[in-house]
Amino acid sequence: MLRSNCSLAALVDASQRYDPPRCAEATRQHIIQKLEHWIHHDHPHSPPSSIFWLFGGAGAGKSALAQTLAETFKTNEGLAASFFFFKADVNRNDGNRLIPTLALQLGRSFQGLAPIIEEMILQNPDLFKSSRQTQMLELLVAPLIRLSVAETDGERVHPNTALKSHPRLVVIDGLDECIDSTIQCDLLRIIVSAIRHFPYPLRFLITSRPESHITRVFQHDVGEVAQYDLSIDSDADRDIRNFLNAEFAEIRRTHPLSHHLPSDWPHPADIIPIVERSSAHFIYASTVIRFIQSPKHRPDDRLQVVLGLKQPYEEERPYALLDALYNLVFLEIQDSRQLEKIQRVLGIIHLWTLKTGLFGWEKWRSERHIIEVLLELRPGDLVLLFDPLLSLVTFHQDDIRIFHKSLFDYLLDSGRSEDFRLDLGLAHEAAANHIVRLKIWKDSWCESTCYIYGCNFF
Repeated sequence: MLRSNCSLAALVDASQRYDPPRCAEATRQHIIQKLEHWIHHDHPHSPPSSIFWLFGGAGAGKSALAQTLAETFKTNEGLAASFFFFKADVNRNDGNRLIPTLALQLGRSFQGLAPIIEEMILQNPDLFKSSRQTQMLELLVAPLIRLSVAETDGERVHPNTALKSHPRLVVIDGLDECIDSTIQCDLLRIIVSAIRHFPYPLRFLITSRPESHITRVFQHDVGEVAQYDLSIDSDADRDIRNFLNAEFAEIRRTHPLSHHLPSDWPHPADIIPIVERSSAHFIYASTVIRFIQSPKHRPDDRLQVVLGLKQPYEEERPYALLDALYNLVFLEIQDSRQLEKIQRVLGIIHLWTLKTGLFGWEKWRSERHIIEVLLELRPGDLVLLFDPLLSLVTFHQDDIRIFHKSLFDYLLDSGRSEDFRLDLGLAHEAAANHIVRLKIWKDSWCESTCYIYGCNFF
């Protein structure tokens, strides 16, 4: 009964997850050490949070880190359970299967726990029709407490006794990939409520994109929690460069045309733009490598395509993996009117970066306010408008920041973005309408705004 309500495809070593993403050697060492310290920290006077929220934009490498850490701890028996969500897989996108799946694995991790869980199910055969809160209490909390009491009373001798001072890891990857946002939030609150009752030190590593509803729960309902934003990882550029160097070395070693590649290929200068366009997110660099390493094509020619020095053949799609990621995110937009408004904003951002030569809006510190004025929006409307795209766009004080430099390459290429292609005419129209209003209002602040945009639009 328990297994029929589980998702075995979501386990760390499930065959359905063949060749999952992992951290490349010599990358992510700082954050891995940080996570390992959090898991093992057992100072009695400063107990750590039992939850670590690892978040970041689409393609930041969250799943690779979760997989790497889970495999490492599984090797030394430090992994208690895992669940890897994936929206496109019906076997891995149902949040109702999370708690039974964790219970099944904990029953294997803690000797003597499985019979207690079995007894709880037999006493309540309708348990899996109960609320998720009830399932957490009867499948995890109560059985672990009973096991702990049995050990304390000396009824049985278990290796679990030593585990009371050795934390065990529970990995929940891609919570945002659960198909129901209400269930996502409910699961977070249930886990937080249950943690304080566990007699064993379980550490929950939860990864997700910074979706607004998940962020709200962590900010207001969870309390103190360890967290790390991969999208602003200071080591990301160095790690991406190490990854690229290692992958190019592997191409030189194993590609069918390896003997025709110079030992110093590619030139270090050719790696710099790839690192820059990765924008601290591994997805771009890994997509480039997948394209270049094809055994049916010349790696040197394909690198030239990536660098924009050679046109791709019609059938070549250098960024197919990246495009699929962007498409999935943009599919979250509710209707055509919302998409049109988003396109106006993104168009203004793109034109502004062209004028200033900056990316990330380093020079201007009130761009959100200016865009709201240009589009006649009320304060806060932009945050609501971009809610579906928070894995690509973030708001920081008065800034609107784009995680991926490659996003505009995608949006401006109709062959890649198709229905989501960026229409810069909408941005020009917004600016023109605003300038017409200026002629009437004669507002000095708005005139300065007109000056900022004027060179781009006219």
